[in-house]
Amino acid sequence: GMKNLSESELAIMIKVWDAGRPLTFEEIFDSVKEREWTEATVRTFILRIMKKGYLTSEKSGRISLYSPKVSRKYLDRQSQSLISKLYDDSVQNFIAGLYQNHALSKQDLQELKNYLEVILEES
Repeated sequence: GMKNLSESELAIMIKVWDAGRPLTFEEIFDSVKEREWTEATVRTFILRIMKKGYLTSEKSGRISLYSPKVSRKYLDRQSQSLISKLYDDSVQNFIAGLYQNHALSKQDLQELKNYLEVILEES
């Protein structure tokens, strides 16, 4: 199987998937600027992601364009196992862990609550 991505690498990969088109290094760098990584750091992460087989790059003139080699569906299987491994199959433990580590804000939780209410009304 493929090597798992680190949290940082996954953050970059998600931006590439979200874009839905090939991205330049500048665009990727720009998309994660809230993390305050240096360009060198982001380049290192991109190289690691490529080595692990998730990203591919092609030259367009003098610019490299990066695009996913793996569909996002692959991530769904990964995230399933992440919750199993780290949180005893408990989504509640998972959310609590994110909140306690300040990875989720009160506003994030409010959005999540709204989202859950929408899902529950639809079903």
